[in-house]
Amino acid sequence: MGCYVKTMKKKLTDIIFISAFLACMIVPALFMNTKEMQISSIDNKLLTEWPGLDLTLSNNTEIDLYLQDRIGFREAAIEAYTVLNDKLFHVMVHPLFMYGKEGHIFYKDPTYIKGYQHMNTDEEYLSTFTEFLKVTDNYLKQKNIEFLYVLCPDKKTVYSEFFPDSIHVNEDNPSITEYMKKKLADSGVDHIIPVDELKAAKEEKVVYNKLYDATHWNEDGAFIVHKLIDEKIQNCFSDVPVLKEDDYTKTVVHENTLDVAKFDIDEDVPHYSLNNDGSSDMTGYLYETMAFEDNTFYSHFTAPDCGNNRRLLVFCDSYFGNYHKFYQNRFKEVYFVHWHNYKYLQYYVNLFFPDMIIYETAERSISGEMIGEKDEEGKRISTIEYDGVYYEMPYLWAADVDKDKAATAAGMYDGVDKDGTDSVAYVITEVKGVERDGNILWIDSDEGESVINVNGYIESLDGKEYEIYANIGGEQWVECNFWKLKELSEECGYEQFSVNVQRRYVYEETITLTAVDKNTGQVYLLDEFFVKYK
Repeated sequence: MGCYVKTMKKKLTDIIFISAFLACMIVPALFMNTKEMQISSIDNKLLTEWPGLDLTLSNNTEIDLYLQDRIGFREAAIEAYTVLNDKLFHVMVHPLFMYGKEGHIFYKDPTYIKGYQHMNTDEEYLSTFTEFLKVTDNYLKQKNIEFLYVLCPDKKTVYSEFFPDSIHVNEDNPSITEYMKKKLADSGVDHIIPVDELKAAKEEKVVYNKLYDATHWNEDGAFIVHKLIDEKIQNCFSDVPVLKEDDYTKTVVHENTLDVAKFDIDEDVPHYSLNNDGSSDMTGYLYETMAFEDNTFYSHFTAPDCGNNRRLLVFCDSYFGNYHKFYQNRFKEVYFVHWHNYKYLQYYVNLFFPDMIIYETAERSISGEMIGEKDEEGKRISTIEYDGVYYEMPYLWAADVDKDKAATAAGMYDGVDKDGTDSVAYVITEVKGVERDGNILWIDSDEGESVINVNGYIESLDGKEYEIYANIGGEQWVECNFWKLKELSEECGYEQFSVNVQRRYVYEETITLTAVDKNTGQVYLLDEFFVKYK
């Protein structure tokens, strides 16, 4: 009898064990997250999308990643494992972050760590990036637009004394910030790389949080840098109000988890709130009709009572993305776009008419997505390529003709060369935002998109190349080409152009479309559109 009972107990134990084992295998699969466009709250990443079935199993790696990301209870398991290691051993096993000395939390992306070690200061790439900034500055100077580049240092650069001792630095190589300081000093580009200023400020206040938001400065650190930017602004525009701390209410906010991931912390962080905000959020006005490479961080504010007619355009990443509050009340208009849109810069210039452009990149963006990694053959892998920069020259600089003659349609040829032969052939492919009736563009005052858009292409004859321009109302010349559009033209084999004008800037007036021969400077009248309101 005793043997029978023992046998039954063993069988029951085996059944329970097998059932539990099968449950561990089956239940997570039953609760897989199959929804599209899901972001993990643990590591703030976009979960792998289903790659589809392939009988050749050529995409088995993608399927494996999908299963790893989507398996049921993934986040709960990671969170439990992370919490237990933190509470029991004070070891941070988080996918994104790590502990430094004295409990400081740092980002632990491999390229971030290499940046600390001075192991990915790619001087060739950084020289190309600097050349992009220089060419951009030269183009904007011709448009009388101020330009400022800002490099935002990482926490590891300002608080390097708290980085783990186990990670060593190659002192023979310059850091990214050191190399960029040298290159920019020789370039003539106005810039701010506020490493020294932030290191000096940390003696009196915390400028990067110990725990919360380990990848950015805190709002005290941000205010210090934006004050440095304001000094540059004041040198250019005396009619823009000074950035003052008195215009903000500073409070302390308690945070109990990391900013982009589920990890328990206990920290008070500073926060600035704008007093007496007289601006209006106009982000939705152009959003649906604008061209983007990346629409993250896009915002648009107007403040008609700010006391000036200045417009500011900021190319930014997450270091600046939430700090329009330091500008929105001080400029008539403020635009923020992601710096990923660098190939659209000229497009935005001719759409927004800015008085100043600030171009900001984080140090970790440079060491990470910009420089990228090298493959087995030593070739750089990066989707952010700054070589081959292209700007269509502003109208009066491109046309090698008498300026008074070039400024009027009467001084242009009407698409016929001196010998009477057709010289410029073009096609209008699309008109948006208005109703076209021949050469009349009808605007409905009650309906319609926020941007008037006229697209077309040049049929170049005898190998001639042209710059395309539009004159708005006889006063404002805009370029009709830009870097991204130039690339698209090269792909399709014909030279495209695009006129983009905010409808609120257009009255009942004439839009004149012209072409300038790149070799001779001859100006040709292509078309005239007459804007009328219904």
